Amino acid sequence: MKRKVLSLLTAGGLCLTLAALPAPAEAFTDVSGDTALAVEVLTSLGIVSGYADGAYHPEDGLTRAQFCKLAVLAEGHGDQVSGSAYRTLFSDVAGSHWAAPYINLAYEEGLVSGYGDGSFGPDDPVTVGQAVTVALHLLGYTTEDVGPFWPEDYMSLGEKLGLLDGISTDASHALTRGEAALLLYSMLSMHDRDGGDYIDKLCASKITDAVLLDVDAEGEDGTAGLVRVCTAQGVSYYQPAQDLPETLEGSRGTLLLDQAGETAGFLPDSTVSRTLTLAEVDANGVTDTSGGFYSVSNSANVLLDDTLATYSTCWYDLDGRDTVTLYYNEKGVVDLVTASQATAYEGVLLSGYYEDASPNAKSSDTITLLGLQLTVADSGRSSLSQFEVGDRITVTLNGEGEVVSAVSYSERQADLYGMLQNGQVTLTCGLTVKGTITGSGEEGDLVKVVSTGKGTISASPAEKTVSLSLDLTRGTLGSIPLAEDVSVYERVKDSPAVELDLEDILVSTVSASQIDFYATNDQGEVNLLLLNDVTDSAYTYGKIYSWSETVGQTEEDSYTVRKVSLANSSGTSQEYTTMLSVKGGTMGGIAANAEGTVVGTAELTEVQQVSRSDFDGQETVVADGIQIPVSDQVEVYNSDTGNWTTLAQAKAYTDTFTIYYSGTLGVDAVVRVIVTQ
Repeated sequence: MKRKVLSLLTAGGLCLTLAALPAPAEAFTDVSGDTALAVEVLTSLGIVSGYADGAYHPEDGLTRAQFCKLAVLAEGHGDQVSGSAYRTLFSDVAGSHWAAPYINLAYEEGLVSGYGDGSFGPDDPVTVGQAVTVALHLLGYTTEDVGPFWPEDYMSLGEKLGLLDGISTDASHALTRGEAALLLYSMLSMHDRDGGDYIDKLCASKITDAVLLDVDAEGEDGTAGLVRVCTAQGVSYYQPAQDLPETLEGSRGTLLLDQAGETAGFLPDSTVSRTLTLAEVDANGVTDTSGGFYSVSNSANVLLDDTLATYSTCWYDLDGRDTVTLYYNEKGVVDLVTASQATAYEGVLLSGYYEDASPNAKSSDTITLLGLQLTVADSGRSSLSQFEVGDRITVTLNGEGEVVSAVSYSERQADLYGMLQNGQVTLTCGLTVKGTITGSGEEGDLVKVVSTGKGTISASPAEKTVSLSLDLTRGTLGSIPLAEDVSVYERVKDSPAVELDLEDILVSTVSASQIDFYATNDQGEVNLLLLNDVTDSAYTYGKIYSWSETVGQTEEDSYTVRKVSLANSSGTSQEYTTMLSVKGGTMGGIAANAEGTVVGTAELTEVQQVSRSDFDGQETVVADGIQIPVSDQVEVYNSDTGNWTTLAQAKAYTDTFTIYYSGTLGVDAVVRVIVTQ
């Protein structure tokens, strides 16, 4: 008959030094996956810790003495061990032994037992069977509940409850520190024998269904180092009694509080979350940058900064956020959406004449500058109060576009650039300034903006002789580094400019002759580039029509004019004049200036018999053995119906296509037009 040993050993790793503080979980260099999560949670609860070398040593074994300490800490009785110190209950555990207080208390509470000869074996390896037995005792199970046969009955119940998830099922296997962490972590999430939450042993109160947003947050009153969480009731801040690891940020679970109402730990739950890089948002859900669509119900909660609302009332405010996280409930339905902090306008400077203030300039909630009505943050009121309406000032914005500070124009000036369109200028930062516009800038120009008075703006073309080439590999213009947030525009000769991403430039270098303008920021980095016909993105693509017209009332004064128009999903363009050779009836691209003259054409290369399987979603397609990116603005034509359509609809309609790409295959080719076959 096998010996009945109800011992103790388990749980995952801690230093033997009783006074040592737990090492931060993120410092452990040798754990990953489920083991890392278990270690992080247990460390934050003060149950396990790592070694001085910054590692956890998950493959190391544990002794029965070490596991006694873990068991006592895991039931929240670490403050009771002093009463069990300096007593000898086992022949091989003297009262002076470092683990005597833990071994004695665990024995008195019925968690462990010794050997039949009166010894305990404190330095013996703890086995899986022994550790599972201790865990079941911590959960309140007795021999009568489990069964008479050890370790079989204990292992059977432990496996049924989930205590053995991720660890050896061999009862005689020597438990490792990593396995111990997994065992104890599983136990924390369980109900005890009587149906209560085991985790209640480790807290005075708890908050369930909480999302841990920040473990080092600043409160509204400026208090630093707070724990910020979101529940269905809104956002709350707590003082930490125990540091929580940053790696748990974004998790949903149970926040544990001590008697003082301070955070004592956090236990993630089993629900799923998904973080997306946001591309589009509408009333039905969100689309990520890979084209995946995720449905969100109207009743789902949405957290924007510290404001909680329902999706139906604020979905449009998600636009402009870099990322969103979708939290799914146990039914697999999104019930919470959180968004990254607004950063679009962080650090943006605006210079202009102070046009208006509400309710007044001494204590303003909003101000008007460059035709923009700007909200004033609490931190910005003091500096603004020294100015009067009519003064020329420079303000700094936070990520949400609120004014956080103001100085006189003579102290600091901001160089402002943007696109002149429809009688207003959209700045490179995304804000649109308005007013009576003067200057030589034309529709579609990239212009420099200067406030010349209340309600008046000068817009002059951004022009500069450039002698520096652009090196995309090094990220420099000449020797000048590119700013991380560099804005890039492109035009063809004097056509309207279009905005690009730096990643749209597929060549490694751009010559100085193709760079019309650049500007630098306060750090001396290039933060604005205007290119000329580099990527072919400044052309409008579709089916080109060309014809000749005779102008003049008499034969003597008549002459022939070449006309061009283009049809695509936006309809048929206006008629343009051109002196260029343009082939009608073909797929291609044209670029025209504000006077209606075609200043450039883009010839496209045709590839037939492209199959549906050659496409990788809507991002790329393989042609002639080369993978080619598909333009975000690709034009798609159904040759059977004669209608312009979308790529998704075209792929559902047929499985064979003709594609038309600009550039050179294998270098900078981009698919601009797709036609069904």
